[in-house]
Amino acid sequence: MARRREHRRYAFAGGRDEEGTVADQAQTYNGYCVKCKEKRDFEGHVEVSKTGMNMAKGKCPVCGTTVNRILGKAKV
Repeated sequence: MARRREHRRYAFAGGRDEEGTVADQAQTYNGYCVKCKEKRDFEGHVEVSKTGMNMAKGKCPVCGTTVNRILGKAKV
């Protein structure tokens, strides 16, 4: 008999609320700031992009530019 893989949901940084959407909790992420040209730790929240990817989005603590970090494909 063929075994079926157990389908696991990814645990995202903000978690998910009752409707299954990503909750808005600020957490610390590490991303590349294109203005500073360095990796920075930033406070951000998880958003789903229009292509369906989860992204951590926040501000660079040094220059204030928006910093994004792609986390992976969104599970719906």
